[in-house]
Amino acid sequence: MGFFEGFNRGLKGDYSYEIAGHTVTCSHCGGQEFIKTEGQLNTAAMSFLGLDWANREATVFECKACGHLEWFL
Repeated sequence: MGFFEGFNRGLKGDYSYEIAGHTVTCSHCGGQEFIKTEGQLNTAAMSFLGLDWANREATVFECKACGHLEWFL
């Protein structure tokens, strides 16, 4: 998500997301409002070689109610 897309979502109060046709729901508290970020999936071998930048990334949703993280590839 780009800066302006995130900014516009915040202005509208739209913090709900959908993955594969299902609304993302917090597995801890059942909340449906999230802050979307990206997270790097580091591996020991790539870190040892100094190639952390080459690892895959996942989409991470932080629940606005409890802070629990939901990760999606």
